[in-house]
Amino acid sequence: MLKDWSDVYLIGIPEIDLQHQGFFGAAHRLYEGILERDGKNAVIEAIAFMRDYAEEHFRTEEAFMRRHEYPGLKEHLRLHAAFFRRLDSLENDLMIFGPSQDLADRALDITQDWLIDHIADEDMLYSLHFKAKSADREPDRTAPE
Repeated sequence: MLKDWSDVYLIGIPEIDLQHQGFFGAAHRLYEGILERDGKNAVIEAIAFMRDYAEEHFRTEEAFMRRHEYPGLKEHLRLHAAFFRRLDSLENDLMIFGPSQDLADRALDITQDWLIDHIADEDMLYSLHFKAKSADREPDRTAPE
C-alpha cells in the first residue's frame, strides 16, 4: 500500500513541501490506475509527470541548497542523477515495448522509493541544515541588552 501524505513529510520549506505533496498525488493516481488494471494508461501519464516534476523540483531544491551552502549538495546531486537514470530506463522501455502493467509496477516502485527514502530522509537533511543556520543567525533574545 502506498503511503498517504502526512505532515511527517513536511520539511519546513513551503515551496518544496508543496512540490512534495504534488508528487504524492501523482504516485496515488498511478497506484489507483494499477489497482483498476489501467496501469498501461496510467504509466504514460506517470512517467511524463515524473520527468516534469523532477526537472522543476530538482532545480528548486538545488538552488535552495546552493543559496544556503548545504555541505551535502554534491551527494544530493548524485541522488538526483540516479533518479533520472531510473526514469530514463522507464522511458526507454516505454518507447521500445509500449505501456504495460509491468512498467506501471516499476514506475510505482520508483515513486515509492523516492517518496519514502528520498523525501523523508535526504530532503530532511538539507532542511535541518537550513534551520540550524537560520537559528545561528537569529539574535539571542535572552541576553541582556
